[in-house]
Parts: sequence; C-alpha cells; structure tokens
Amino acid sequence: MIATRRTVRRTLLVGAALVVALLLAEVAARVWLHCLADPPAFERYASIDQLRGRLGDFARFRAHRQLGFALVPGYLRDGNRHNALGFRGEEITLAKPAATLRVVCCGGSTTYGEGTAHDYRLSVPFLLQEGLRAGGHTVEVINAGCPGWTTLETLINFETRLLELQPEFAVVYHGINDVLPRLVWPTSAYRADWSGWLVREQHVVEASLLERSTLARILLIDAGRVEPHGSLLRIIGDVPPSSLTFAFRGQRLAGSYPSGVFRDVPIERLLEQNPPVFFERNLRSLLAVAAAHGVQVVLCTFAYSREFPERDYIGHPTVQAAIDGTNAIVRRLAGEIGVPLLDLAPELTGKELFTDGVHFTAAGNRRRAELLQRWFVGRLGRTGR
Repeated sequence: MIATRRTVRRTLLVGAALVVALLLAEVAARVWLHCLADPPAFERYASIDQLRGRLGDFARFRAHRQLGFALVPGYLRDGNRHNALGFRGEEITLAKPAATLRVVCCGGSTTYGEGTAHDYRLSVPFLLQEGLRAGGHTVEVINAGCPGWTTLETLINFETRLLELQPEFAVVYHGINDVLPRLVWPTSAYRADWSGWLVREQHVVEASLLERSTLARILLIDAGRVEPHGSLLRIIGDVPPSSLTFAFRGQRLAGSYPSGVFRDVPIERLLEQNPPVFFERNLRSLLAVAAAHGVQVVLCTFAYSREFPERDYIGHPTVQAAIDGTNAIVRRLAGEIGVPLLDLAPELTGKELFTDGVHFTAAGNRRRAELLQRWFVGRLGRTGR
C-alpha cells in the first residue's frame, strides 16, 4: 500500500513537473515570438489573431474571378508595396505614357521577388527598370508576378490584365510552379485547370486548438505538418485528396520520405505519368496571343541551385530533373517559334544567389537583372527609347 502511494506520488510529481516545463516553454516561445523574433520569423510563426493584432490587414493575396487569386491592390508593409492596379511596385497609369516603352515581367514568386519580399526595390523588375533608365531609356518595367502562379495564371493574366497596359515586351520566367501541380494521383486528377492540385476560394482557416499554443505551432510549422497562418493556403485555397505536393514537402521536411502513398507511387512515377504537356500548351498559347497583339515575348529558362540538398522541393534530384525538362521545352519553343531566349539557368547556380535554391537573394536579383538589362540594351541600343 505504501509502495503504491509512493508510485502515485512520484507520478503526480513527474506529471506536475512536465506541465510546469511545458508552461515555461510556452511562455518562452511567446516571449521570443513577440519580443525577439525578426519580422519574417514573426510572420511565419504568428497565429492569425497575432498577425491581425500587429499587422492589421496582413494578407497580400485575395480571391480573383479569373485568376483564382491575385495580389491585394494598395498593400503596403514596410518597404513592400502593391500599386492600385494590383502589381508589385510603384503606381502606374492604365494608359501608357507617350514615348514610353513598357515591359511586363511575368511569373510566380521568383518574379515577384519573394526572397526579398521586404522591399520591392530589390526585385528584378524594379532593378531592370532602374538600370535601363540610367542608360537613357524611357521605360516602365511592371512586376506582373505573383507567388504561387503557374503558366496558367500568367496566360490568363496576360490576356485579361496586361494587354490593356500596351506592353512592347513580356519577359516570361516559369519553372518549379509548373512542376508541383504534376504531383497529383490518380493521373485522372491531372487536369489543365490544376483542379486536382489546388481548389481556390476565399477563406481563412482558423487555428485548431493545438495550434493556439505558440510552442506547438512553431514545432508543427517547422515539421511541415501545418502551413504558417499567413500563408497562401491558409487564406485562399484547399488541398484536394489527389494533391500530393504538400504531403511530399512535409515528408521531406520531416525526413520521412518516402512513406504513405509515396511507397507505392514515388514522385518519379508521378512526374513520368503526368508529363509537362500543360506547361508547353500554356506557353504556346501565350506566345500566340502575344504575337497577335504585337507583343514580343522573351522566354527565360528557370534558374536554381543544387546546393540546397536539404530543402523541401528543390533539394530532390527528381524535381531538379523535372525543372531541367521544362527548361528544355522553353529552349525548344524559342527556336521553333523564333522568339528571344535568355538562358538564365546555366548562368545562375551559386548558393550565394539564392535564399533556398529557388528564390533569389538581393545579390541574385541584381545578377539576374543585369543579364536582362544586357539583353535589352543590345536590342534597344544604348540610348533613347
């Protein structure tokens, strides 16, 4: 009887100590988040209520009738901004100013400049514009990129929003975002509208009871078990059962790949059975629409670094091979249709140019802008329009 009481007492003491330790860890996590975390870390780990409390209207994205989602017009946070027309950067008029050359840069987060999201002036389109203006060109370079967009959104965006800006040139830069929608199973879910990959509608996913703990939320996000509360998927979009992209990322982050469905259907099989036919179709359609309206498309290959082997998507060699495959399509289309090609992939590979193997650092953006500027100067001449 005495031994039983001692066992119960020890169990209660251990349990109480564990509760106290967890409470102290929770307090420490909250103090770190609110007082010590830098802005990117706060935005990654804060809850929806915490984001609203500090940032107000924190969302950069909203639902869009044709595009599924797009940038919030008029967004302003520190050095980042979206103009009234919903493009990242400074205000422009819908009507093109007289004697001004307009260039639209099309793509996803790597065009938007997600690696330097704190300052729009570090993005490639802005740097290209400043470099060309310094050379005497009267030019507006418009950042028409949006994180998460594929060639499908770029095609729709070009038709519905960019043509009315009357651009002379469209720089197109796509790659990994057209690889990820191919990670769907069964293959019948691989459709041109990407409906088997992501369902898009306006909503905000509130936190589960466990996620209301700051400590648990940090651990869950780092393990890839939940999305940051300010991420695109928490604000706009749901993942249907056929979509395996985010399960793949979660397993990569947790070091458990391949497990679950991937034991029977590894990504090698997914990518083989879901070939990049829609990527090529969308590019062909974009090129045809642009030609019909007198816009010169400049196709770019997609650059990435192999020096991030631990990263979720880009670190996997099969994903890298898939991007190489999309780049081969870009090169082939440029030669077949006769449009300019900027082969950026072999030029931009160093680890110092990237934050994660895909998104560029400030140095990477400058280098990419320099390569674009060199092409435009060669095409336009060193002075004048």
